[in-house]
Amino acid sequence: MKPKSVIITIIFTTITIFAFSEKLNIILGEYYPDVYIDNGKLEGFVIDILNEIEKNSDLTFEITVKNWTDAYDTFLNDENYDLIGLIAPTSERKMNLKFYKTVIFVDSFILTKYDNNQTYEELKKYPVGVLNGSFLIDVLKNEGFKDIRVYQTNENVISDLLNEKLSSAAIEDERIVSHYIIANNLKPNIRYVKVFESTPLTFASKKDSEKEEALQIFESTLNNFLKSDGFDLIKNLWVGISTSLSVERQKNINRLLIILIIILISSIVTLVIFYSRSREMVNIINKSNIKLRNSYKEISDLSHKNKELSEKLVKMYQIFYSFIESEDTKTILNNAIEGLVKLIPEAKAGSIGLITDHQWKIYAAYGFNKEIYNITIPLEKVIKVGKHVQEVHNLDSYNEDLSMENTNILTKSGATDLGSSLLMDLYSKERFIGNISVNSKENREFSNISKEVMEIFGRLIEIFIDLKFEEREAIEAYNYSLKKLSDVAERFDMETSEHMTRICEISYEIARNLGLEESFAQEIKTYAYYHDIGKILIPIEILRKKGSLNDSEWEVMKKHTEYGADIIGNAEIFKVAKNIALYHHERYDGSGYPCGLKGEEIPIEARIVAVADVYDALRSERPYKKSFSHEESMKILLEGDDRTSPEHFDPKVLKVFVKIAEKFKDMY
Repeated sequence: MKPKSVIITIIFTTITIFAFSEKLNIILGEYYPDVYIDNGKLEGFVIDILNEIEKNSDLTFEITVKNWTDAYDTFLNDENYDLIGLIAPTSERKMNLKFYKTVIFVDSFILTKYDNNQTYEELKKYPVGVLNGSFLIDVLKNEGFKDIRVYQTNENVISDLLNEKLSSAAIEDERIVSHYIIANNLKPNIRYVKVFESTPLTFASKKDSEKEEALQIFESTLNNFLKSDGFDLIKNLWVGISTSLSVERQKNINRLLIILIIILISSIVTLVIFYSRSREMVNIINKSNIKLRNSYKEISDLSHKNKELSEKLVKMYQIFYSFIESEDTKTILNNAIEGLVKLIPEAKAGSIGLITDHQWKIYAAYGFNKEIYNITIPLEKVIKVGKHVQEVHNLDSYNEDLSMENTNILTKSGATDLGSSLLMDLYSKERFIGNISVNSKENREFSNISKEVMEIFGRLIEIFIDLKFEEREAIEAYNYSLKKLSDVAERFDMETSEHMTRICEISYEIARNLGLEESFAQEIKTYAYYHDIGKILIPIEILRKKGSLNDSEWEVMKKHTEYGADIIGNAEIFKVAKNIALYHHERYDGSGYPCGLKGEEIPIEARIVAVADVYDALRSERPYKKSFSHEESMKILLEGDDRTSPEHFDPKVLKVFVKIAEKFKDMY
């Protein structure tokens, strides 16, 4: 084709594109990671989405970015703007705006500093910060907050919270808090006190827009894109794991590729022009092409390394996420050692050993048979290599002093004849608490990168175990306080700790036979002890009254469930304890108190304790009643009397109790 024809074709194509494309004016509120300005260029989750819509339609976008409040006010009052995003579809906004398919859901919440021990209700009396224009302002008013302070940026809200100028902060999106903490190199010194329902975010247009046809194209293209793999990639980039290093390297590769293409085009043009003039020029160009091919190979190698790095980042994310996702320490450490072995290419197996009662035991392992968990080594015979990673060859020589029993266990588990190993001691507050090792089946050297990865994981596991120790100490201290309060309450009520212990044992057996997880059953056993802790706030003259309570006294007595819930508090870790204290007098038929819950609205832990509590009350002597035998008590539970009816109890729980009740016959 002649050059003149090419130019005409390009001009015609350009005119055609502009003739059949339509521009939509979009305004966005600057809001990381949806949209932000980086070195004068717009970046972010929403920007990538709009770029993809432009590629897949005849639409073009003119984008304006302001702070969120100005962006929303401008959109409502300026007819030049056709779309706004991303925005939550509140009832008020739906009156004037048309909302499109949800792009993403975010959780909004109220947080405070970790060391602020005020309850959610107490925080309502103190200043709370929120972004100007946020839908959370109305939510805070409805929740009863008195001092609501409005800010122009979320960053200022979080800063004032951490600097104790605010008691709490209302944030629409958890990503904002994470980004602030990472960007400012801070420790996450915050806790959530209230999490609201997930909020959908999407684009919106005015209902009376004159660009209806273009907006329909936008809506159709958006809907199709949200179903595509391309959207999943963008979402994972901006909303999922942090891959900033990978992204930056990919950007560098893209820049190099662009430069490469430009150089190639220039070289080809130069070759065509000067080919006939100089063979020397041809040789120079050939040499340039060789260099270009070498450069391209280097870029390909870099791309391959970038892919490997991305895969490692994904594996590390999965391991770190398991620290949050699981509450079971053994599961977390098993996931960690499995992930570590998979990250270190030389390793085929690994284990974590911890010190318990002056004995070293395998707590988590990967790549060995299950017999490895049976090995127990005295503290003085444990291999110690120091706080940093050491490479060890012929590990069997370190185990020559072990007992024959332990040697046999190592052999059966496949933990002998190992080639090379990386070992590292674990410490908590300068106290040796165990070690971590990864093992190769061959005698080979571990790379420096593998040793660095091992070091990072060792530090991470130390931090995790430290936190678990602190958490356990805090829980034990809290449980000790609750137990003492419960003991005091029972003395006021002229009952005994044996009454509390029996209810714990009965509740535990019911939970186990219902098929609940052992950890949950243990929680129920522990916290059933505190079911009547609220009685400590009931007047003693009502608690010890020998006759029947009158109506007003009975209303006061029923308050012990709510008092108990207030004493235990709102911490998520004590949710089971609070549920038992608050709901153990609810009845399955809805006739109970304090909330009149019905059926499975009542938490299962409260339904279990309700059966145990009534059975124990029937078997126990009280000032106003004699004790009943086991047979009489079971008859009342199954057939009812003037106070008790089988309809009061969960049928499944009652059925299980009847099945195992014989074992409690001689407890009294």
